[in-house]
Amino acid sequence: VVDSILSLNNHQLLKEKNQANKQGIMVSESEITDLLTNESYNPHSVPQLEEHLMAQVRGEAPYMADSVRRLVKLYQLFPETSQPENIGRACLMAALEYPNTDHLALGYMVPPTIAATEPCATIQKCSSLLEACQFAQFWETYETLKSSNDAELSALATRSVPGVQKSILSALALSYKQAPTKTVCEALKVDKVDAVVALKYTEVVQSADANVVTFVPTVDNTKRERVYQENMDFASISTLMAKIAQ
Repeated sequence: VVDSILSLNNHQLLKEKNQANKQGIMVSESEITDLLTNESYNPHSVPQLEEHLMAQVRGEAPYMADSVRRLVKLYQLFPETSQPENIGRACLMAALEYPNTDHLALGYMVPPTIAATEPCATIQKCSSLLEACQFAQFWETYETLKSSNDAELSALATRSVPGVQKSILSALALSYKQAPTKTVCEALKVDKVDAVVALKYTEVVQSADANVVTFVPTVDNTKRERVYQENMDFASISTLMAKIAQ
């Protein structure tokens, strides 16, 4: 009896998904927020989350990490609803949030069998290369995603190139106040400094010319001055060392 009930529920759920896909239901950000707050892990929310995922993939809605994670989690909990192509798209969206760790968090919910297949395997490699700051190798691997058989994923990868370049600039700015223009161009996979300027990323790039890219000074990329406290007598130092040794 229990198996029959589960079977009927699954059949109804799949029917709702098919109807939603045919109707092209558009859900608003407020509706998704309410769903995430009130629905918990309800498999009947899968169609709405899938529609919202596709809106994000197509650039029709801003990226929402909680919505993406909830969908992939529901796929994990209810495998009969799973759509491998949507998992790949979700993984790419999370990876594009570099240097945030969204992809790492999402990866724990992806079944190993799917993680080992394309496009998830290539997305994982891209994410690892970004984390290792191996930007030249990243761009070589990323080309595979831009030519993916999944037209939606291919379009997302192609459209997201400027965003990835800005993320890489942010990563460089964490370590360098200035960097050779050639090095920056190679990291961004561009030929000339004009392409760096064209990104208009003034929050990170202060100036750029044919020789040097200067980043906006921050606590991370600016050398800190050492502060010395003078007039420390031996008695004070010995008392301090005695307390540390206790």
